[in-house]
Amino acid sequence: MWNLLQTQRSRVTVESVSAPDLPLTKAFFNVVNNSLICLLGPSDYQYETELQEIKPDGTVKLLAAWFTTPLAEDSLPSGLSVPEGAFGSDRVIDLHFFPDSNNAVIVMAGGEIVNIEVDEDPEGEGNVTVVGSVDEGFTAASWSPDEEILALTTGAKSLILLSRQFDQVADFEFSAKDITMSSHVSVGWGKKETQFEGKGVKGRRDPTLRQAIDEGVLSIKDDSQTRISWRGDGAYLCVNSVDTVATDIGECLRRTIRVFSRDGVLDSVSEPVDGLESFVSWRPSGNLIASVQRIVDGERRGLDVVFFERNGLRRGEFKTRLLTDETILDVQWNVDSTVLAILLSNRIQFWTVNNYYWYLKQELYLTKEEPMRFMRWHTERPLTLILGQKDFMEIFEFASSLYTGSKAPPNDSGVLMVADGKNLKITPLKIANTPPPMAFRTLELASSSAHASINVSNDLIAVLEHSEIELAQWSLLGSKSIATPTVTKSIPLTELDLVGIARQLRFISRNVLAVLFDYPHYSRVSLLKFNNDLEYDIVFTHDFEASVVTMAPRTDHRAIGIELANADVWEICSSSDDGETYEITVSKILQLPERCLTVGDAIVGDKIYVFGLASNGRLYANQQRISVSCTSFIVTENYLLYTTAQNFLKFVHLTAGDADLDVVPDAANDDERSRAIERGGKIVSIMPSKVAVVLQMPRGNLETIYPRLLVLEGVRRNIEKRDYLEAFKACRIHRVNLDILYDYDPQLFMDNVEMFVKALGKVDYLDLFMSGLTNEDVTKTIYKATMPTGVDETAMASLSLEPVTADKAMEDHKSKINRICDAILGVLLQSYSKSHTQSIITAYVCKHPPDIEAALTLIANFGHDDQENLTRAIEHICFLQDVNKLYDYALGIYDLRLALLIARQSQKDPREYLPFINDLQNHVPLRRRFLLDEHLGRHAKALTHLTGMKYDDDGKEIFPEVERFIVKHVLYKNALQIYKYEPIKQYAILTLFAKYLKQNGEFKEAGLAYELLGDYNDALDSYVLGTHWREALAVCSMANSAQSDVHDVSLKLAEALLEARQYKDSATVYLEYCRDLKEAVLALCKGFFYSDAIRIILQQNTAKFIHELLEPALVDGFNTISELLSDCRGQLNAQIERLRELRVKKLEDPMSYFEGAEESDIPDNVSIAPSEMSTSASLFTRYTGKTAGTAQTGASRKTVKNRRREERKRARGKKGSVYEEEYLINSIGRLIDRINETRGDGRRLVEGLMRRGMRERALEIQRRYVELVGSLNMCVGEVYTISERDRQRYDDEGNMYLAPELPVPKVEDFEKMEILDYD
Repeated sequence: MWNLLQTQRSRVTVESVSAPDLPLTKAFFNVVNNSLICLLGPSDYQYETELQEIKPDGTVKLLAAWFTTPLAEDSLPSGLSVPEGAFGSDRVIDLHFFPDSNNAVIVMAGGEIVNIEVDEDPEGEGNVTVVGSVDEGFTAASWSPDEEILALTTGAKSLILLSRQFDQVADFEFSAKDITMSSHVSVGWGKKETQFEGKGVKGRRDPTLRQAIDEGVLSIKDDSQTRISWRGDGAYLCVNSVDTVATDIGECLRRTIRVFSRDGVLDSVSEPVDGLESFVSWRPSGNLIASVQRIVDGERRGLDVVFFERNGLRRGEFKTRLLTDETILDVQWNVDSTVLAILLSNRIQFWTVNNYYWYLKQELYLTKEEPMRFMRWHTERPLTLILGQKDFMEIFEFASSLYTGSKAPPNDSGVLMVADGKNLKITPLKIANTPPPMAFRTLELASSSAHASINVSNDLIAVLEHSEIELAQWSLLGSKSIATPTVTKSIPLTELDLVGIARQLRFISRNVLAVLFDYPHYSRVSLLKFNNDLEYDIVFTHDFEASVVTMAPRTDHRAIGIELANADVWEICSSSDDGETYEITVSKILQLPERCLTVGDAIVGDKIYVFGLASNGRLYANQQRISVSCTSFIVTENYLLYTTAQNFLKFVHLTAGDADLDVVPDAANDDERSRAIERGGKIVSIMPSKVAVVLQMPRGNLETIYPRLLVLEGVRRNIEKRDYLEAFKACRIHRVNLDILYDYDPQLFMDNVEMFVKALGKVDYLDLFMSGLTNEDVTKTIYKATMPTGVDETAMASLSLEPVTADKAMEDHKSKINRICDAILGVLLQSYSKSHTQSIITAYVCKHPPDIEAALTLIANFGHDDQENLTRAIEHICFLQDVNKLYDYALGIYDLRLALLIARQSQKDPREYLPFINDLQNHVPLRRRFLLDEHLGRHAKALTHLTGMKYDDDGKEIFPEVERFIVKHVLYKNALQIYKYEPIKQYAILTLFAKYLKQNGEFKEAGLAYELLGDYNDALDSYVLGTHWREALAVCSMANSAQSDVHDVSLKLAEALLEARQYKDSATVYLEYCRDLKEAVLALCKGFFYSDAIRIILQQNTAKFIHELLEPALVDGFNTISELLSDCRGQLNAQIERLRELRVKKLEDPMSYFEGAEESDIPDNVSIAPSEMSTSASLFTRYTGKTAGTAQTGASRKTVKNRRREERKRARGKKGSVYEEEYLINSIGRLIDRINETRGDGRRLVEGLMRRGMRERALEIQRRYVELVGSLNMCVGEVYTISERDRQRYDDEGNMYLAPELPVPKVEDFEKMEILDYD
């Protein structure tokens, strides 16, 4: 599908400096500075020779000049001669320039090898040296691709291989015996002889034997020359020469291609081929050796290019479509093996192969009648060629290009045109994906096409040829068949321009054609406007100062982008308001970062995008570099599509604004903007209306894909048009999440639910839609990347500012699935209740949570006379939900018939459910419902049915059974609600409830219940058990208990409170109810409430207790707090020091820290070499439970047993383990909590010591607290600061994330007493 587009055609005039009128003989590309090395002379009557360098700016430097030795005619090698009347000047066989050593080597036919060392001085001339000579002369010469071996053939029929230092590597003499070395046996692969031809004799013929065997007869136009060609890797070379062969009728001449290794060892000899000529060119990729065969009689009369394998066997051919008497001057492959050039006397042909078919892509005619002297491809730029004549050179540059039609709907028919000589093969891929080399239709031309273009409506084709433009009308709108296009008009190029050379043409709009003409120093673009009769007017002409590289129509077909050789991009815009006036504007848009061979033009809003693909694979969008490995691209109104050398097809959204385009990286595996393609695939067409992209593989076959991004664009387009059926079908065919039908525009969907149901129509379609719904908004998750970035202004403008009502708030609170199902249910129940029963069931079941009861109720309404629909409905709901779950739900609606039908759809044994259902049939309805609810675990509901009965099965009062049921299933509150108007039963239930509360440790509520029942003894017992001393002592008073009983209860409560560390409450009970002042004081002192103890001592006039009880308690409190602070200080110092030591070790040697013991601690018989299973993906994944493999696969290496073991190790924090640091941090946190908790006790202790005159001890306690709190504040930040590397974790998908930073605990300040803070 690719064509050769001529992007440059420049002429370089060559003039000799040292002598007048020296002809151009050879030229060579200097790839370092992009200059041309030209060799002029010698001529027929001049022996002078000079070497020039022509730089890109046109300046000429004379590198060397010298005189060649005149030769006599009989001294020239065979095949070379001098013109009549000439003195016998020498001839140049080969020119090669070495940029690395700055020297040139010239091989002369007379046998001399001339080496020229170029002088770097701009004014100096190089040193000319003859480094070797051969008396017999040279007939051919060629350097190896790596420039290390020079192959020479001599007039003595020998091959000489020289190194770059001109040392002889090999010397091989040609002999007739060489021809017999290869015993060729062909099995006829791909030949007609090997094809099945039936059961006749011919079909049983040996396919390895040909019907006619060639004898190697020379061509009638054989030039007797010898030619050499190297394989691309330089490992082999081939030599095409004429040999004398002895036959039965005497000696005769034949052409032979010998294949030699790099060391000069003969590898093979070609099989005889009649009419084989001297041309030979080894394809750089190495698989074929090309030559020419001239057949002058028979059915195969003509000129063929034939191919040989390295072993000398024929490997196919193709016809050149040339006459037998045509003269071929040369045949050469380009450097990347994609183009085979055939040089003729007046033109040059370019052939390419695809899908085993050879296309004639270009046929360029020469500007002068003089025959060409040489042809040479560029050694690095594959599509750059130089042609040399006597006094000038023409440099041609080509690019691979597609001749495509419009890519904008509705004209996106995917029209592709392929040039093939006088045939233009046309295929509209949207109508027929005809694989090449076939085509849907073929347009026959008068001569070979140079360029072709089709207009936006696909009904007019323009073809540029050598001397004219041919126009063909076509239509793709045929009702039955599409006709073959035919040429209806021809426009001679001389009518348009007498001097310029037409190179390209492009349609801008339906009837405006832009034609590009080349001049020596500038280019001209002319616009032709056609009417309905194809009569034209030249409506516009513009000259560009620089040469035009290529032209590309804009995606809206209202302008054409033009790139110049200096990378400037201009745009010609056209407009026609009334069909008569035609306004044209020309403006420069921008300059691309470098010259590009392929450009594209698009406009989004007011922003113009120019895309350019350079020869080095860089793709640009204006000044932004999109890719460095692009192989092809195509532009639509909304997207840029391009393929990469890494075999990805990528999409880029085209958005208005100044921001750069968002380009997806290669690693984005879950991004719909990027997808993998077959290796070497390139984009050839896109059809947005068909949501299809067509790729061409390297061999030539076409592959149509439907990228998810294009499919989603089509779905959104159909949703906007409310064409829900087409949108649904596209999602169904291409496996797109059906949520997008709602998520793209929820309000539009809810407003058109009835239209949606009617459009889908089929029950299966509705079921598929509802069953696939999720509560996820796919436009913001999985398909977020398929939408252009930025805020949708239209969506923002449509936001309603109406106040939110209660109904709307409730609607918003619903899940998405429920909103959709309820809306569809509303339509189905109203208009489709009979025809779409299955869809109604689906809507109920697909809710979250499923409304299974409603669905089963609907099914239960089917009567016995509608058994078919009943069975179908049951089968459907069993398909949607777990049948065991449905069985329970059917029992839950008390429909035994329905439950039985569902049970039959399950794997249940009838012996399991039939006895149960039969037994239920024997009970009254209330008892049946009670038994069903109890079976299903719905005990509260079962209780309502049980309480609705008056008598049990034996005719007895039902309430005792109710009590047992309540106790069994803890239904006290439900029962109290049911019997709230029956005091006697409520009293009985409350008694059971109080007992239950007491048994379960709810002593206060149990006491309240007993107190409500008037049972003060049980109430007192409950309060005492719960140490609720106020309630318990109040109940004693209410029950008029004896004083001794009250004293016993009080003493019991006080001891319990003291044990529970409720010191103040215990002291209150001792003092007020037990009348024990001493125990009250001791309780207060134990809780550090010294002020309260002093108060009650003085209140009771017992000052002696101050000395007897209070002051000793103060000393005990001082000792306790002092010991606590000392322990905390020691723990803090030790743990801080150890923590710092661990962190230094982890920083210096993390492998040793995280991977276990030191190497010296490991036994000799244990291997410590890391393996794939033992080496971590990160040194810090030890905390995450992931290994090198599991951290990437998401699998956890920990079983439950291992996890528990790890938790125990973490809790112990053993010294030297990886958990020690975590343990130390947690331990310091607990120390801070402990200091904060005892801060109040310390403050009260200091106050008590001061009141009793123990200032030194109070000062000591305060000082220690302040110092410890200060130390904690200084180190807490260091302790809880974790480095970013230590926070690395891996989730279940193997993705690394940072764990949150540890919260730093707050250390409460110790309130200092000012009267102490003066020392």
